[in-house]
Amino acid sequence: MTKLSQYLGATALVALMAGTAGAQSITAGLAAAPSSMDPHFATTGQNQQLAAILYDRLIHIGPDGNFVPGLATEWSVSDDRLTWTFTLREGVTFHDGSPFTAADAVFTFERIPEVPNSPAPFTQRLAAIESAEAVDDHTLVITTSAPAPGLPTDLSTIYIVSQNVGDAESADFDRGTAAIGTGPYRQVSYSPGENLMIERNPDYWGDAPDFEDVTIRFLENSASRVASLQAGEVDFIDAVPPNDLDRLRGMDAVTVVAAPSARMLYMGVDQMEDTTIRIDPSVGNPFRDQRVREALSLAINREAIIDRIQFNSGAPANQFAPEGIFGHNPDIPQPEYNPERARELLEEAGYGDGWSMTIHGPAGRYVNDTDVLLAVGQMWSQIGLDIEVENVPANVYFGQATAREFSAFMVAFGITTGESSLALRNVLGTADEERGWGSNNRFRYSSEAFDDALARAFDAFEDDEREAALQEAAAIAAEDVAVIPLYWEGNNWAVRGEIEFTPSPDGRSLITNISQR
Repeated sequence: MTKLSQYLGATALVALMAGTAGAQSITAGLAAAPSSMDPHFATTGQNQQLAAILYDRLIHIGPDGNFVPGLATEWSVSDDRLTWTFTLREGVTFHDGSPFTAADAVFTFERIPEVPNSPAPFTQRLAAIESAEAVDDHTLVITTSAPAPGLPTDLSTIYIVSQNVGDAESADFDRGTAAIGTGPYRQVSYSPGENLMIERNPDYWGDAPDFEDVTIRFLENSASRVASLQAGEVDFIDAVPPNDLDRLRGMDAVTVVAAPSARMLYMGVDQMEDTTIRIDPSVGNPFRDQRVREALSLAINREAIIDRIQFNSGAPANQFAPEGIFGHNPDIPQPEYNPERARELLEEAGYGDGWSMTIHGPAGRYVNDTDVLLAVGQMWSQIGLDIEVENVPANVYFGQATAREFSAFMVAFGITTGESSLALRNVLGTADEERGWGSNNRFRYSSEAFDDALARAFDAFEDDEREAALQEAAAIAAEDVAVIPLYWEGNNWAVRGEIEFTPSPDGRSLITNISQR
């Protein structure tokens, strides 16, 4: 499998400056607040980057993109490729002092499908599992309904909680009463949308983080986030606006850290039925016509968005997996900017007079997202559409998107496992709860040919066969214009003083990646 580090390894710019030597406490400013502290509530990035420091997984993804031991020290699959045996790490305790055992993993698997109202559920990550058995305290046996070479990838995203949480609701994790993990930090207090206080877990089985106490402030406004860093109110910020990078690089006490991203922003358009919620029913649903979707893609000047809004941070996208990610298809062309052809396609599809609609996006979730959505709206207006733009607070946006309250909307999906299968299954697979596909397919794209190619990828244990099937699925989606790709976002962070930040391959703002000189 292609190493994730080949794509994400060489561009971090980290320097050590004068500052708060020996500090045991730091404050971090993050752009996006979680929708819940329940580690099983949503697969969204802002939730998972916090879950990853409070909870742990059976399998980790190493810096080179390969699997490494987590709570499981080794694993193997039977000759018929249906039974997986995991040897679990001994001597691990939860934050409440209770021992970690195989029964906690089984409990976690059983709990995930019962979490209500999830805007992006984890259930698809467990769809291959037919049964899970705690043979003894440190042996877990998982039986799959069919050969599942992707099971380690799935398990690398599942956060293990203690069986002692019982029937706790998501709100109990917010309150902290159910926040019982085995991670390097433990939850002290949480104020939704405002801050999270965590402290170092003295009994963590792995490497101890550098800082005893961390206060995480959720600062959605980019200007406020940068100002807080400049004023010394926070020691670390993420999602640095590209237009502030040069200014921050020129400050003696501040270091900028930059890395490319495997997170693609895209426009999703509702393709489910003959009408759609934000367009007059008399118009019908134009998005069901591939020519319309192609026209909307041709109308977008991606280079201009990168140049004028993102200040050359990021790169125009044509598929979920950028070059260097397993499953990237080098034969998929970059979408061109051709508004004249876009208008011709609308005419051919019977929509030459355009239509009126509102397009939606989250406010403050992605770098300069409001400006990007406005630009998309303006570009679509230039091919004859009557567009209104509405930005929704990020903490409610994804629930509304999952409830299918939008006809055209901006969202992103980041590849965090080194290969493209989760993105293709979650976002583009035909929505099927029982099969565990399409949990993020909020626009209801469905293609039998795509599903068949992706299914072959999930059945393949050999890398070359698996990669070929992933590439075929990516090509089908590109030809269909299943989504309208915008760009792969650039990642930018900034730190103060004698603090350094090391970007991880998944591009998340992990507190455990902040260290003291």
